Amino acid sequence: MKRYLRYAVFCCAILLFAVPSSSQRLPKGKLNTNRERQFDILHYKAEITLDLPSKQVAGTATIRLSPFRALSTIALDAIRLNVKRVTAPDLGATALSFSTRDQKLVIELPKTLEPEEETVLVVEYDCQPKSGMYIGPDPQNSELYYVSTYGEGGKHANWLPIYSDVNDRFSSEMLVTVADPYVAISNGNLVEETPRADGATTYHWLQEEPHPNYLIAVYVGDFEKGELPNAFGEIPLSFWVPRGSLEQGSYTFRNTTRMVEFFSNRFDYRYPWVKYDQVVIPDFAAGAMEHTGITGHQASILRNPGSPLEFAPVLDHYASEWTAESIISHELAHHWFGNAITCRNLSYLWLNESFGSYLMMLWDEELLGKDQLLFDVHFARERYFDYVNKTHIIRPLEYHYFDDTNTIYNIEHTYLKGAAVLHTLRSALGDRQFFGALSHYLHKHEQSNTESGELKVALEDATGRNLDWFFDDWVYGGGHPIFEVSYRFKDAKKLLSLSVRQVQPVVESQDLFTLPVRITIHTPSKVVAEPIWVKEESETFFFALEEAPLFVSFDGVGDLVAEIRFPKKRDELLAQARLDSLAGRIRALRALAAEHPTDPETLEVFSEIIGGDDFWALQAESARLLGSIRTAGAEKLVARALQLEDYRIRKAAVLGLSEFGTSWAEEKLKETAADDPQNDVAAAALVALAKARPEMAADFFKEQMSRTSWDDEILQACLKAFGILGAPELATTVRTYTTPSYNMRVRGEALSAWAKCAPEDQELHRNLIGLTESPVYALQQQAISMLGELQVNEAQSALRALVEDNADANLVVAAKAALHELQLADEWMSQER
Repeated sequence: MKRYLRYAVFCCAILLFAVPSSSQRLPKGKLNTNRERQFDILHYKAEITLDLPSKQVAGTATIRLSPFRALSTIALDAIRLNVKRVTAPDLGATALSFSTRDQKLVIELPKTLEPEEETVLVVEYDCQPKSGMYIGPDPQNSELYYVSTYGEGGKHANWLPIYSDVNDRFSSEMLVTVADPYVAISNGNLVEETPRADGATTYHWLQEEPHPNYLIAVYVGDFEKGELPNAFGEIPLSFWVPRGSLEQGSYTFRNTTRMVEFFSNRFDYRYPWVKYDQVVIPDFAAGAMEHTGITGHQASILRNPGSPLEFAPVLDHYASEWTAESIISHELAHHWFGNAITCRNLSYLWLNESFGSYLMMLWDEELLGKDQLLFDVHFARERYFDYVNKTHIIRPLEYHYFDDTNTIYNIEHTYLKGAAVLHTLRSALGDRQFFGALSHYLHKHEQSNTESGELKVALEDATGRNLDWFFDDWVYGGGHPIFEVSYRFKDAKKLLSLSVRQVQPVVESQDLFTLPVRITIHTPSKVVAEPIWVKEESETFFFALEEAPLFVSFDGVGDLVAEIRFPKKRDELLAQARLDSLAGRIRALRALAAEHPTDPETLEVFSEIIGGDDFWALQAESARLLGSIRTAGAEKLVARALQLEDYRIRKAAVLGLSEFGTSWAEEKLKETAADDPQNDVAAAALVALAKARPEMAADFFKEQMSRTSWDDEILQACLKAFGILGAPELATTVRTYTTPSYNMRVRGEALSAWAKCAPEDQELHRNLIGLTESPVYALQQQAISMLGELQVNEAQSALRALVEDNADANLVVAAKAALHELQLADEWMSQER
């Protein structure tokens, strides 16, 4: 029998919380629902020839389809396609009438098609894609080109006449003709390579298992192919990398076979596709993309054994949710959650991305241990909290109101909060039921599109549980609980009373939460662990104890997506910092640094952790917090942390050093920036130095710029430092690094630094206007945003052109926002005059 009783205090809803409800809000946008389909595509065959220097595509699409109702016209999605001819061979029509309007190709059929009657349409066209397919030069060799595709959000209609939503699945075929030395890679099996008389080659790929249109892939480049051990000895696994990168590719993707087998076994659902390829593309449009049986990666994924773990440079924290390993496992995970089962529309995107994000944490648990999983969840939770505190935006995981895909693909909600919420469910159900239920879901809905409610039914059927509490609060409801916790121990009664209040604001989609909480009570002689269910605004729980506690931990293991306010005395914090689980220990260490920075015992706890046997992240957090303590003893501990083998702890020490504000700390930062053997630590030190001394001269940073480093990380750090320094004369230096001969992250940092040093520079403005048509998607979006922020009136025609093209909702929404900023500035100027 559980050793606690619950006493609930009920209040009127209007008096629940003191926090004003206006502090949080839902994102706004148009309603997104399941798109109605006129027809079902059964098979899609595309024959395309690529002229890379002119970025032209000549194509023939052969589409076998069947209508759901009697149709005399067929409307395909087609954005800026120059359609030349449409035929229907099996209907005896050599040329059909058609029109292109409102991003549609409307085809007049020679007869009315009845439901389930199959026909084949052939569309001949050419285009110069504005989105969806990206054709750009290699930053290292401008005479070489790379082609990549990214179809989420209906972008494939920029280069294919197709139905461009997620709720249709069909087999596909790609015949891609490219000149030597290029190779074309797509979904499924390579049927044949056909050399042509003009020196080009046609690569014929066939994807026999049905999949949604956005998972169609075409990658073209001067690639080398590497082979990995087959999964289960049967499923072929390969990687394709730019020529000369084979050794890096072999190291980078070395764990892929083990990942495929791990996920297959974990969910008792074998990898469902015929092969798995991974392709590395310079300046790839997305961070990575999980096409069916083939994933595209940015070039920063490549590394050697000495490279940092991070997928891309992170210079303001000692950790990142996106390591190279997590990116690889995340995209592979989608081949179960996202590809084998696909969300019915993007409102249900969490069924793809939250699962992909939690599965990458499961891989970390498998590869690195339980503590790494707990830290991944902790880090995701904190990223989400930071986002809400900064933007005041909350929303449910399932959300139907958005104007562009960037909004629903929000990292902090859809990826990170969603992953942490799945961890809550796992903790509540236990591993056996959690993984067994997800296996049931995969088998029940394989090769189909699903909604949140279908997941709920599958989980409840498999576990026998009522999961209303989970779906109501986390999937259909938004926000998160904020708990105020306190306790009293009555020695005479040997009874501990734990008071819990929910103090989050009651706003649209967020009210009270019902959820299980692990309570851990440490006494001098034993540990008492009790689960409770919190349901009301204010509750008291009782625990029988033989002796006074050393400390009480409320969700110290970190199961919950919840902010916890639990004040403790110094001795309690000291005990918790030593004895609790990872999340509880981090909370205690932060409280000690904030409330007892000069207490010798605080430094003693930090000294025990740094350089000891504790998990790396606990040591790193301790090293970072030394910047809040800033005593002579803290200086000695920072110096110790800077000598430790794990570069992440040294990086954390650098971040702590930036807060000391002493000449000693400045010299340590310079020394670390110049001499640390890990360029990730050196880069972080450069940025930290600029933040600590924004008035310093730029000479030291200029001396570091020519250093060779992974992903040009040192150069990126120097450019970021120049932006912090903000001296106008630095504009001449930074603009050099905005040219296409540098990778997109270097160029992005250079643009940001240029704007901070010389925001009125007309050359900068012209550069940004030109980038609104860049083949590098990340730079295109950055340029649009900067033009609005810098109020560049000359950009209006370029921004309006993006709106009129309507090729990509993300670009359209960004361009409209920039134009709105320009309009507001003009109105203000008019009033001032």
